[in-house]
Amino acid sequence: MSTHIPPGVARIAARLGNVPLAVFAADWTLLTWTPLWAALLGDPAAAAREERNLLRAVFTSAPSLPRPDDMSAMRAGTLPAALVADLRTTAAAHPHDRRLAALISSLRGESPRFAALWDSGAVAAHGSERKTIAHPVVGPVTLDCDVLTAHGCDLRIVVYTAPAGSADADKLDLLRVTGSVV
Repeated sequence: MSTHIPPGVARIAARLGNVPLAVFAADWTLLTWTPLWAALLGDPAAAAREERNLLRAVFTSAPSLPRPDDMSAMRAGTLPAALVADLRTTAAAHPHDRRLAALISSLRGESPRFAALWDSGAVAAHGSERKTIAHPVVGPVTLDCDVLTAHGCDLRIVVYTAPAGSADADKLDLLRVTGSVV
């Protein structure tokens, strides 16, 4: 499983800097993000790379990605099952990846919920959904969250958008201008 960001994906991320966008490895480790991602969700720069794993943030209480929203709400929603089903797809594609196997083993040992979801055998790609993020400065922001993949690589490109002219788009514009990092 590669963590290399191809030049085309890097250019997309750079050119879409006006939206909250992040690139994750197939194991859901955050690799890069736009300034608006940091302003909306908290700046992950202070976290060590191994702490930037979304699965660890959802399934364990270990220090991980900063989030302005309540992580317990994310743990209770559909995100955990979707992430595990997506990770199972990744594991099938990379059966000999030691780092991936270590992550799965660690999560199975640390989280009974992860273990139960893993044992269910569900396989799926994580797709799109609507999320409300409780931001401490601009308040709740409801956004469409789309998970994109680039042909030829395992990366997940996560993009948050709001309809043009909406109150939520205005909140993103405010964060873009002020750079209010949580």
